[in-house]
Amino acid sequence: MSRPSRFLPGLILILLGAWILARNLGVGLPDVDALWPLFPIIFGLWLLYRYFSGERRDRDAVSGGVLFILVGCFFFLFTWGRLPWSAMERYWPVFVLIAGVSGIAEWLAQPARRGQLLWSLVVFVAGGVALMVTAGGLDPALRDKLINLWPVLIIAAGVAVLIERRRKS
Repeated sequence: MSRPSRFLPGLILILLGAWILARNLGVGLPDVDALWPLFPIIFGLWLLYRYFSGERRDRDAVSGGVLFILVGCFFFLFTWGRLPWSAMERYWPVFVLIAGVSGIAEWLAQPARRGQLLWSLVVFVAGGVALMVTAGGLDPALRDKLINLWPVLIIAAGVAVLIERRRKS
């Protein structure tokens, strides 16, 4: 096992041991059921570490790392009681926003892929609009118009595909 490959297991053992020790010494830490979002965050950090250390220089490590970190952070809002689990029906578009952000991070790792940026921005905007609709942050009349007009995003995506295809040929 190479030195960078030992990083994640070592980090997990250190964090687990420190958490158990602190709990045994009476430190008021959250229960395990509130800490599980650490696992996707640690995995995301590990992917980014592998990318920036040169062990794995493909852009998927960047988008995956950002995606796992942000999903873990989002779930912490629920496990730590900042948002009730019942609010997930209002906040599910955050996952779409996270996908857009991770796509933008992937594009930053390889900026020559302009199509990647376009798709990521479309996903990000769609997530933002969906979040405003589900969270009630829009005027009802505007919300109804957006609900009727959302297929414009599909049309824009189709135009982007055709433009990218034409540019490549």
